[in-house]
Amino acid sequence: MMANFFSSLAAVFIIAPALFYILIFLVVKKTSGNQRKARGYAINLTTFILIFSVHYLILAIWSKSLIGLILLIMLSVGILFVLTYWKKRGEIIYPNVLVGYWRLTFLLFSVCYICLFIYGLCKSILEAVKIT
Repeated sequence: MMANFFSSLAAVFIIAPALFYILIFLVVKKTSGNQRKARGYAINLTTFILIFSVHYLILAIWSKSLIGLILLIMLSVGILFVLTYWKKRGEIIYPNVLVGYWRLTFLLFSVCYICLFIYGLCKSILEAVKIT
């Protein structure tokens, strides 16, 4: 019973990561009273959910698992981010690089999620109204 609840909750958050972001933001803001801290925690935790959401959207749309490609893209973006940071600053400050990379990952996966969601929705609608 409890396992069913948690798997259903996880499914909802993977389908709608914005709900997870809002929930984390509100909980941390209520407990800490700090909006900036709440936004940071919400972004950091939602990034994990977005990565899985993008993977499952790709799986639902094309019936292919591209998790390896997703990880390769994340690694490539990380390398490019570190090189850009090093060229601009001249010195690598690891905590700043990790935070910047993770925020960039949040932004990239948010855009990917929105694009895939719209694409999948349009594809489903077109398949539903297709006259055979």
